[in-house]
Amino acid sequence: MRVAPVGLLYSNNPAKLREIAYKSSSITHSHELGKEGAALQAYAVALALNTPSGEEIDREAFLLKLQNFAQTQLYKEKIANTKELLGEQDRARVVAVLGNGIEALNSVPTAIYCFLKQPKSYKDSVIYAISLGGDTDTIASMAGAISGAYLGIEAIPQEWRLKLENKAYIEDLAEKLWQTAT
Repeated sequence: MRVAPVGLLYSNNPAKLREIAYKSSSITHSHELGKEGAALQAYAVALALNTPSGEEIDREAFLLKLQNFAQTQLYKEKIANTKELLGEQDRARVVAVLGNGIEALNSVPTAIYCFLKQPKSYKDSVIYAISLGGDTDTIASMAGAISGAYLGIEAIPQEWRLKLENKAYIEDLAEKLWQTAT
C-alpha cells in the first residue's frame, strides 16, 4: 500500500525496483507473497507512469508485463484471471476470483484490476475498488496510486485534494519525490 514511490523512483530499472520493494516491504511483510505483492504493485505504478496519459492503456500488454515480472505461479495465475475478468460486470465474481482481503495476494491483483477496469478515470477506479468491499482502503489506495501514476495529479478530483489532511506538506513532498525521480 505504501510502495508506490518505489515504482516512481525505479520506473526504468525493474531489477532495482524489485530489490527495493522487497526491502521496503520486509518491515511489515515477512511472507514472500507479501514482498512479491509489493514488488508487483510498485511495478504496476512504474508501468502506468511510463505510459503517456494521452495514450490508451494496452491492458493485455500491461498484464503480460506484470505476469512476466511475477515470480510465483500464484501471482501469475491471479494476473491471468485479471485479464479474463476485465469484461465482467458481476462484482461478486470479481471478488470471488481475485479477492478483496488484507493479504497481498488478495489485494494487489484486485487493485490492478480496478485500475484496468477504469483506466481513464481516477475517481471511477477508486470508487470501483471501494465498491468491491473487503479491505477497501488498501485496494482503493493501490488502485489510486496506479491511476495517479498514469493520469497525473489533475485527474484526482479537486474536492478530494482540497480535503486532504496536511495538503501543502503532502503536495510539497510529492513534488520533491517527482523531481528526484526525473
